[in-house]
Amino acid sequence: MIIQQFAMGSFTRGSSIFRSTLIFAVIILTILVIPGNTRQSFAADTQAVGGKATGTLTVDGKRITLKHAYAMAQPDTFDAGKTVIAVLLTEEPLDADALNDAEELDDAVMGQHGWAFFKIDEDGKPIHEMIDHPATGGSRLIMSGFTQAEFVSKKMGKDRVEGSFRTKKTEDFMGHPYAIKVDFSAPLLQAKVPEPLPDAETGRTLPKGGGQPGKAYRAYLKAVLDRDVAALREFVPDKTQNMSDSEIKESLEFVAAMLPKNPKVTDGYVKKGRAVLYVEGTMEGEKQYGTVELLRKGKMWGIVKESWSNTPPQK
Repeated sequence: MIIQQFAMGSFTRGSSIFRSTLIFAVIILTILVIPGNTRQSFAADTQAVGGKATGTLTVDGKRITLKHAYAMAQPDTFDAGKTVIAVLLTEEPLDADALNDAEELDDAVMGQHGWAFFKIDEDGKPIHEMIDHPATGGSRLIMSGFTQAEFVSKKMGKDRVEGSFRTKKTEDFMGHPYAIKVDFSAPLLQAKVPEPLPDAETGRTLPKGGGQPGKAYRAYLKAVLDRDVAALREFVPDKTQNMSDSEIKESLEFVAAMLPKNPKVTDGYVKKGRAVLYVEGTMEGEKQYGTVELLRKGKMWGIVKESWSNTPPQK
């Protein structure tokens, strides 16, 4: 199965089987609805924060050369108390402002093609792999919890990461013959600590249903469930501008299928132009808990990030 990804965010669940299918697919709903800078920049010039890669990535017999490397220490998606090292290896350098609004390293590359992305845990084990290659026609091959490529560390310091990713032979990656052989060295960026979400002490409690932020969230859900391409283009212009209508439809089918059923806003808080909604729904008969971040621009609220788990969030 090939997953086309136009958005980022997270779903987690205790079942290992569920994790190996749902997380493997990485149906993550982080929607950057509002353009412009809403977070501090990691760096102004990607040349200053990037390193070098030497090697190749081959899918379906088609080979590209990986020349550029980026690395970032960032919170573990599934355990905020832990840190992972994210490594991005690209054919072309990132745009100069690509890291400006990226909370996580892979956010910086969602607008371009020809790259390999990995996460390495605190024990030095690769735990996540995502491939974007011209041979897949814009679809991304995603694996989480394990990787096809082996990682060999040469240096894992506070300021720099060096090593290699290699497959021993041509592997089957979701029905595609795949091989990677690349060495890299890159300065280690430190992810910015996100601003705490509004709560009862720092913000104002939203009315039942979430007020205007809740209304915006329900409109977004309707667009997803209705497979409304035009509406999604309005919600996520930056993510969809380089996608065809058919690609967006394919993505919508998958995202809609993986959303928990009957999501309802239980409570929420707002502080100035930032809000958080807490949502509950069910999946396969099990209760799921969602956290939705929103930002306001003018009179409009846009969804920034949505995550789901079978564990109630800390408020």
